[in-house]
Amino acid sequence: MSLLNIGKSAVLANSVLLNTTSNNIANINTPGYVRQRTEFVSEKFGLGVGQGTTERLVNEFSQKQLRRDTTSAAYSAQYLAEANRLDALFSNAANSIATGMNNLFQQLQTANNDPTQLSSRQLVIGTSQSLLNQFGSMSTLIADQEQFLNQQMDVYVKEVNDLITQISTYNNDIVSYGSSTSRPIPLDLLDKRDAAILKLSEYLEIQTLDSASGEKLVFMGSGQALVVERGEFNLLSLRGDPDPNDRNIELTLKSNKNVKVELSAQGIGGKIGALTDYRLQVVKPVQNQLGQLALTLADSMNTQNKLGLTLNGTIGQDLFRLPVSQGLAFTSNTSNARVLVEIEPGRSNQLPPNDFLVEVVNANTITVTALDDMGRPTANSKTLTSISGFPATFSAEDTADDDLFGLKIQIGAAAAGDQFVLKPLNAAARSMQMASTRAEDVALASPIRGEFNATNLGNGRVEGLKVFNTDPASSAFTASSIVNGPLTVTYMGQDSLTNEYLFTVTDSTNAVLGETRFATNNFNNVLENATPNLKEQLGFDFNLTGVPKPGDTFTIDFNTNGYNDNRNGLEMSALQDATIVRRSAEPFGQAVNQYSLNQSYATMVGNIGERTRQARTANEANTAILEQTTLWYESLSGVNLDEEAADLIRFQQSYAAAAKILQTSQTIFDTLLQSVR
Repeated sequence: MSLLNIGKSAVLANSVLLNTTSNNIANINTPGYVRQRTEFVSEKFGLGVGQGTTERLVNEFSQKQLRRDTTSAAYSAQYLAEANRLDALFSNAANSIATGMNNLFQQLQTANNDPTQLSSRQLVIGTSQSLLNQFGSMSTLIADQEQFLNQQMDVYVKEVNDLITQISTYNNDIVSYGSSTSRPIPLDLLDKRDAAILKLSEYLEIQTLDSASGEKLVFMGSGQALVVERGEFNLLSLRGDPDPNDRNIELTLKSNKNVKVELSAQGIGGKIGALTDYRLQVVKPVQNQLGQLALTLADSMNTQNKLGLTLNGTIGQDLFRLPVSQGLAFTSNTSNARVLVEIEPGRSNQLPPNDFLVEVVNANTITVTALDDMGRPTANSKTLTSISGFPATFSAEDTADDDLFGLKIQIGAAAAGDQFVLKPLNAAARSMQMASTRAEDVALASPIRGEFNATNLGNGRVEGLKVFNTDPASSAFTASSIVNGPLTVTYMGQDSLTNEYLFTVTDSTNAVLGETRFATNNFNNVLENATPNLKEQLGFDFNLTGVPKPGDTFTIDFNTNGYNDNRNGLEMSALQDATIVRRSAEPFGQAVNQYSLNQSYATMVGNIGERTRQARTANEANTAILEQTTLWYESLSGVNLDEEAADLIRFQQSYAAAAKILQTSQTIFDTLLQSVR
């Protein structure tokens, strides 16, 4: 009987080995299948083979490494795919904003060469409209990509939630089998659970722990639990507060849907992390920088055009119409107040490429804080107070340092604790319009001119006429004249007591507006050095060169019929190289914080190219690492046909040998029976 039992156990054992090997071969192309191996123990006292155990061949360390490298490779591949789209957009010469700006200033220079030509001025208007169209097209394409990112995020979060639910279900099924030998866990369930966890690692960085019950506990890389014990799990959800176009990721508890935990935008990893990081690092900054560039160019052109004289002989007006945007209110606000924000005319050089947070402190005080790319408050914050409370309007003059980031803010009847996010740059590039399409409105001439009296004995001349303000409410200008003009500047000679050079300034009624004293014969900024300061009062200033004689007079008058004048046009042309774009929200003076229009655009395009290059390098490296890790993992867990074929032959031979044992046992038994007959 012992020989029969040994043979029987050997046949059954080799049958199981053949089944295991055959199953490996059959599932060689099954995704997620892990190679299986059956091991037996010998029976006591040499009575054959004992209990056999079939298990999966998995190296836990290589499996965790595979998940980690899968996360990294998925992140870099997704990031590169998105970056390539924007890089292709900005690297195309046909889309170059720099070319459009250079064309505008080139047409402006052509108009300066012959200010009387209406056609040249019309080209300035036409080129300006083309540049606005270009800004609008680029901004719209960036907005479309951001919307596409949001759609991908929606899809990925849904897939993540499906995978989390699947893993939890597999955990429940696995636990329900227990750990007894009479009811072993189906190995395909373990394969499916591992495959789901590996798939989940494509979307975000995860960590796993094994529980005593056999469940796999899944956590995000930052520590938040996704799958916990007893089949409980948490889901990801998306929200946009206060901007519905943003996608902020939060964790929702399955047991209580009202409990939500907002997750940091950093460190998510995987495809979702790539989308989040790309939006925060590239798309939003580029959209803001493009809006900043458009607003700075338009406001600077407007400001300079209003300091000039049109072909119709009137003070210039805005060429571009700048947009007004509405602040975004947080859902936690207790009031229905609205906030409007626009660029304060003439202060675009104070505008950084940031969003801003407005917080209502009390019944008449707000704070305005620049936000960084991650949406976090920076150190640069302004506290503004309205004497009359809300509603109120705040501008740069309401700050102690005369810097409100170039913003003009109107706030309604807000309540303490209300918060608003201002995004004046987000849609600015695609919202601007031409304020005038008339060629005559391009103000190339200066509105004033200075002349010396032909009877003067000295050789003094009026030079460096500079206009700062043509607003009738705060300067000496009207639409087509100077109030009580022309002004007369008379050199009175040197004071006998102080040896100072003395000038008087009078208007057309001979009323003395002020006098200027110079300690040296360097007669610069005559009106600014006057008592009182006439520069602020009149809106312009000038220098006197040469050596005047006592009694010499100089006339400052409105530039009537100054058709051939291009002095203001030259000032507009100089904007091309002027450092008028603010780099960051850092206070002025702490660093080199301004650059030119072309430098701003070149920096923006360079950052896009650099991000894309880094993503391409990272993708190549992560892909190679993942390939190596996959080979390492597959070397143990993957099915090798050569190895399985060899095992199949070996097990066939051992099965045949075991059958011989049974045959021998039968022969011996028959011999014994015959011997006793």
